[in-house]
Amino acid sequence: MTDRFRMMLSWITVLALVLTGHAMAVARGMPGASGYAEYCINDVAVMVAVDADGTPTGESHICPDVSLSLLNMVTPEGPVVLAPTQRARKATATDLAFVEVIRHIKATARAPPVQA
Repeated sequence: MTDRFRMMLSWITVLALVLTGHAMAVARGMPGASGYAEYCINDVAVMVAVDADGTPTGESHICPDVSLSLLNMVTPEGPVVLAPTQRARKATATDLAFVEVIRHIKATARAPPVQA
């Protein structure tokens, strides 16, 4: 089962690289844009490549700065926080556990070693 899954996954990866590799080669050969204009249309921020005159030179794509906000549409709602059912009480000294000391250790500080 795992060998078949690995084989299918490798073929899917190869197919994705073959089908998208030419787009990367074309993108490398195109002249770069003079700048980008960002437009906010409804709830989506879109970036468009523009030339020196401000004329759009390519297709628009989702702004990378705002693209992670699209995950808000598919994520489940946050955790449900319930109100406390009873009041907390203040801890007192009687609540603490006292342990008997087996042996008292005296502080024995000493000076740094002397260089000879």
